Amino acid sequence: MIKTHINDKSDLSLLCNLATQICGIRKGSLSRKGVGYKSEKYSVPRSVVSIIALKELGIHYNTISRQMNRHRTSIYHYEKKHESDYMSYPLYRETYNRIMSAHTDLRKNKKKFNGPSEMIKHLSMKGVKNSNDHGIKIHIKSEGFSVTVSSSFNDFSDNMRICNESLKDYNCKINFDV
Repeated sequence: MIKTHINDKSDLSLLCNLATQICGIRKGSLSRKGVGYKSEKYSVPRSVVSIIALKELGIHYNTISRQMNRHRTSIYHYEKKHESDYMSYPLYRETYNRIMSAHTDLRKNKKKFNGPSEMIKHLSMKGVKNSNDHGIKIHIKSEGFSVTVSSSFNDFSDNMRICNESLKDYNCKINFDV
């Protein structure tokens, strides 16, 4: 079973936008196919974004490949050649360092909760309803702790929407199980 988080796609999208901005290429061009999109100008940032998404954000190969409009084995290939490219390919190393540095700065600037009680209070103030029904559990993992919110089937969509909106400025991973 593939373990994905609700916010993996949005995290990857933000990373792609960051990379295109840093590399001076058009937004959305990392996932394009066609004449010219295999050039170094696009392939190096695409490879770097895939590696950062895989290693730093913990996003699954399939999610990355779908978002990048590439076959899953391309992501395996990027992972396999990352170390040697970083050591011997100056453009790759420079691009990786620039994107990674900007990504790290963005993550540092995100807000942090001091503990689970603060997160629960924040979510309840935003309108998340914790249910006694225990139909679906929403798991929110932050740095150093995690919180589980029980949701009824009726409230699940609203609770997920509220969690996504109210936690987008925080370093959190959101998942659920039935």
